[in-house]
Parts: sequence; structure tokens; C-alpha cells
Amino acid sequence: MNEALIRKTIHDYIVVTWLSGDERDFSDDADLLQAGILDSFSTLNLAAFLDESFRAALDPAEINPQNFRSVNALTQTVLAKLATAPTTP
Repeated sequence: MNEALIRKTIHDYIVVTWLSGDERDFSDDADLLQAGILDSFSTLNLAAFLDESFRAALDPAEINPQNFRSVNALTQTVLAKLATAPTTP
């Protein structure tokens, strides 16, 4: 899966799930924590979404403000996780 598709999937999920489909003024660099989009419950929900959508199961230490700061940060977190995932034949 390529970076642009991962970014769009995460962006669209956040818009539909927490912004009621209204993506005006929402950029991939927006601080999700500062904007109040993510809290502890929604962060865990998003972590589950990343696992289900990309098979990117995050370790507890990876669920942190730095990795969940923005759509771009989440995209890089998923890409890094996929790069280290074992390949299946």
C-alpha cells in the first residue's frame, strides 16, 4: 500500500468518524490532540482502525502523542510499522 493511499484512508476515517464529514479547514498537518479531535478513547479507536485497515498493530509504546499528532504523523507511523512487519509467503 502506498503512502498517499494510507494518508487518504486515515484522513477520510477521521473526517467521517469525528468531524461529521466536514473536512473544511482540516489539513493533514492539523494537530489532532490540540484541536480536540483525539482523546484517550478516540486514540484507542484510531489505533484499532490502523490495525484493521493496514495490519499495523501498534505496541503500547507506539500509541503516543508524537505518533498520533496529525494525519501525516500517523501515516509515517503506519509506514514504519509496515516496513518492519514480517512478510508472509
